[in-house]
Amino acid sequence: MLRSTKSIISGPVQMEILKMGSEHSKLGSRPVATLALAAVIYAMSIILIDIAPFFIGMYVDNFGLSLSQAGFVQTVDQAGGIIGAIAGFFLMPRVAWRTLIIFASVIAVFANILTAQVDTYFLLAVVRFVSGFGVVMITTVTACMLARAASPDRAFGVGLALGMLLSAVAVWLLGALREEYGFSASLGSGALWLAAGLILAFFIPGSIGGHTEKLDNQPPGAVVSHAKIMGWAGLIALFLFGISVNVVYGYVERVGLANGLDQVEITNALALGFIFAAFGSSVPLVFGAVGGRLKWIAFTTLLLLGSFVALYMAGSVSLYTVAFGVYTSTWGMGLAYYMSFTAENDPEEQFTRMMYIATVAAQSVGPAIAAGALTGAPLSVVFVIAPGPALLAVILVIVVSARVRKLQLEKR
Repeated sequence: MLRSTKSIISGPVQMEILKMGSEHSKLGSRPVATLALAAVIYAMSIILIDIAPFFIGMYVDNFGLSLSQAGFVQTVDQAGGIIGAIAGFFLMPRVAWRTLIIFASVIAVFANILTAQVDTYFLLAVVRFVSGFGVVMITTVTACMLARAASPDRAFGVGLALGMLLSAVAVWLLGALREEYGFSASLGSGALWLAAGLILAFFIPGSIGGHTEKLDNQPPGAVVSHAKIMGWAGLIALFLFGISVNVVYGYVERVGLANGLDQVEITNALALGFIFAAFGSSVPLVFGAVGGRLKWIAFTTLLLLGSFVALYMAGSVSLYTVAFGVYTSTWGMGLAYYMSFTAENDPEEQFTRMMYIATVAAQSVGPAIAAGALTGAPLSVVFVIAPGPALLAVILVIVVSARVRKLQLEKR
């Protein structure tokens, strides 16, 4: 979407996601339908991230791995995701986005089917690397489609909220398959969601992406420079925020067990927590960036830190459910606001294509930090580490925004 010079830096967020000119839209001739498809496919791809804690638990129980080894498999999964995001960054200007989504979906479907068949630690790591590659390429491309909405805050809110609702279904499905058919069927269930996304991908217009698109009216050089500073700040902050979330996320199930809850209680609590989080993740959809995006980022960070405390202290099912719901809500809110902050300060769409490189790098670095810290240390250590990066993230965007605003005022 074409942006005015004013909106690149600090223009007001528009009130409708889909208020777009069809004729010149970067979302094809039917932008409403395209955004809806992108939101659903995006939501289905992030399910594999949302249910990661259950995979870690099943790696431990099914393969006899240590908690640290299982965390390493998750790190390998996300490392594959980083490669997928990088490949997406370079391929999106050259290959039609529908083709990329279909290609990545086929790879991810087969990798998740094979996850149910492997029987060694090495093969498990290999197929999860391939799965991560495909899944995150899907997420990267669809996130860039959502970023083209008039209000990316609301567009990401739709995709993330839907992802949380579907994740609740996925959690119950994992439990049902494990009880009825064993660990293998449960581990391979991600293929079902990815196959559904593959079918929907065929309805995305083939004209989107695959060529370099530049703004018709380039803003002045100074404004572009300021936008790039803000874009870099948003990208780095997105990475730091993701580290905080993912240091804890891979061990959420084990935290519940350590607090005295049983497996059934944890499964139900996390599923209900995802439903609660769907409403929390709808905050960007409902409110957008009313009152200023930085205020929402600061508010999200405070809620995240509070949820860490609540999760650590959750000795009852009700508190554990609420704590997890708030925690995942702030995850969705943080992603929406940091990604929209980045997209709104990205006139050439370079940072937008890099968002999931940063996000998945955090999803790999976070578990790696936690796995290293857990070697010879109690599980509580992850709650000591987690708050730091999120605090650095919010400080970074506030300081950089204030600096850019000051530079703008000095030039007037």
